Amino acid sequence: MSGLVVSPFDRQRYIGSVCTVRPASVEVNLPLASSPGRTHVAGYPLQRGQVGEFVVVEGEEHAVLGRLIETRLPERDRLTVEPSHDHDSTPNPLGVVQLLTAIDLETGHPLRGVPISPRIGQHVFSAHPLVVKQVVESGATPDAKRIQLATFPHATDTAVSLSPSQLLGRHCAILGATGGGKSWTLARLTEEIARLGGKAILFDATGEFRTQTSVAVTHAYLGGRKEGPHDVRRFLSFPYWDLTESDLFVLLRPSPGVQAPKLKEALRSLKIAHLAPALANGGLIRKAGNPRQPFEAACIQQAVALTRPGTFFDIAQLSRQIWEECVYPSGFNAQAANWGGATPNEQSACVTLMSRIESELASPNLECLFSPDGLDPLPGVVEEFLADADQRILRISLEFLSFEHNAREVAANAVGRYLLSLARQGRFLDMPVVVLLDEAHQFLDKSVGDEFTKADLDAFGLIAKEGRKYSLTCVLATQRPRDIPEDVLSQMGMFIVHRLINERDRIVVEKACGDLDASAASFLPTLGQGEAMVVGVSAPMPLPVTVHKPARPPSSRSADFEGLWG
Repeated sequence: MSGLVVSPFDRQRYIGSVCTVRPASVEVNLPLASSPGRTHVAGYPLQRGQVGEFVVVEGEEHAVLGRLIETRLPERDRLTVEPSHDHDSTPNPLGVVQLLTAIDLETGHPLRGVPISPRIGQHVFSAHPLVVKQVVESGATPDAKRIQLATFPHATDTAVSLSPSQLLGRHCAILGATGGGKSWTLARLTEEIARLGGKAILFDATGEFRTQTSVAVTHAYLGGRKEGPHDVRRFLSFPYWDLTESDLFVLLRPSPGVQAPKLKEALRSLKIAHLAPALANGGLIRKAGNPRQPFEAACIQQAVALTRPGTFFDIAQLSRQIWEECVYPSGFNAQAANWGGATPNEQSACVTLMSRIESELASPNLECLFSPDGLDPLPGVVEEFLADADQRILRISLEFLSFEHNAREVAANAVGRYLLSLARQGRFLDMPVVVLLDEAHQFLDKSVGDEFTKADLDAFGLIAKEGRKYSLTCVLATQRPRDIPEDVLSQMGMFIVHRLINERDRIVVEKACGDLDASAASFLPTLGQGEAMVVGVSAPMPLPVTVHKPARPPSSRSADFEGLWG
């Protein structure tokens, strides 16, 4: 047993013997389970048959680690625990142990599954916290490079740490109902990434992580403006020319028929006006009665630039360019090579679109998209962050970015798409980057726009599906797992699951994570604040933990009604 830090078969931790064996569980006699209270052995707690307790079943080559999921008294003994009972008979409790994994006694390494089932009569011991810790932390990563995440609920002096590869290498999901501790876990994970010298980009949907005031954290705000000369906050833009055409269609909402084709043509014309200024007149491409050939030749020459985001155009001219697009496709007779004259019916149909464009360009809620002057472009800030070795966390707050016209969803999705494009270029291969997405249900599994301008918010879903091979991984935090697409949730290699009350949420998590079966999921509704279940492909078994309090807790407390009312 030289591979184990302590003997798993300590006679002082004996709690019973196996009496029934099934493929995935055993029943155990628990003669000490009816004793009141719990004791300690060598300073570590001994629960002696409490539901949720980890136990070890002895074996010759392997120790089988399990969890007690049920205790009961046989029908004949159920009255023996009553204070009024006059007989001298002793209760004989039984327990059901779910088999989780096996431990090689020679090396101390955990094994996937249970190679040899326990036998009737084998002894069962309360698992020493250090044995469970060794199973969870198996690997060659030194403690200094591990994420110090939590402690055991019943042994708070025994820490649980995981390597970054275990926790983040295949993406991670932090799930839990409101008030369960999800935000604290995300804050703790952010602090640990900074401590270990990693880089992460945190999308703060509500602004609660503004308390992360370490010198290694850069704060930026997408949306909003400075309130005065003494406001030192850094406000960003995501310039409209970096949006895709479908993003602009969602924001501007052209109707089908006339408006959508004219908007598409107007965007192309304004880009040509910038790329080939000799064709422009006052920043516009004037079409009525003018030759088509120079414009069409420029479109062929600039075909690549016209189809990719990032090509500049003057959106202030958009409504006027739409007006210029309302012409006949050709003139008559000798003027057949020119555009025709204006078409009043199309001009009339586009008036509402032009009015809507002017209104949205003037909206203060959309300034970070349509009026980027005076704001730092977000792509440039990301580049600065990646180049600065002293900066570890880039927090992008979305608290001032309005939901109006789906601006928040479109902008966040555009930023995610930009990060994925950097990853595909190999920018993160030498310094892996983690994207932390709070309130992930706002940005995943959503289609914005109407039936004619519908666009899928798929950027973060694509990061989850293919980002890992480019060293870009993500951490999704949400209180609504059922709103996350199943194909995205199934890509998560690790789950930190706080209290989940909704049955649909628990079912979704069970399906996404094969190691979390119904027995383990049954503990989720009763988890306390800060308690969680860590489970995933890199964890040998579902592990209940109490997450460490972050050094700088997020501002997520509820209103103090008693203190402020009256």
